[in-house]
Amino acid sequence: MPVKLEHIQSPADADWNDLDKIHQETTTNGLLSDRTALEQHLQSGGWIMAGRFNDRIIGVILANESNEGVLLQQAAVRTITQRRGVMHQLLHFIQQWATGEGKTLRIEACPDDLTAALQHRGFTLKDNLWTYNPDK
Repeated sequence: MPVKLEHIQSPADADWNDLDKIHQETTTNGLLSDRTALEQHLQSGGWIMAGRFNDRIIGVILANESNEGVLLQQAAVRTITQRRGVMHQLLHFIQQWATGEGKTLRIEACPDDLTAALQHRGFTLKDNLWTYNPDK
């Protein structure tokens, strides 16, 4: 399932529908933010890193940028597209983007069952913070 990465700062109506579906399906351990919280996230300078397939958002990671790098949070994939490599592709494309832009990626909290995948992708753990630095 080929996924295209897109940085979204102004979701279209169809995007909001897709984001709402992802939130409803993964609210306990994925996209915790509803539309109101996502709007606040965007208004505060954050953005949504979305994975698209056939013009629909099927995966999402919230991001905030600071002097320390880009903090990735709340990763989720639509239930009907889970176990098809969507999140792996999203992380791959985000890492390519970070390398091209010279950005450090950070993840503060990661479920234990995903730590091996982060290590495989070149993230390192220090002081409970997973970091991907393309310069190292």
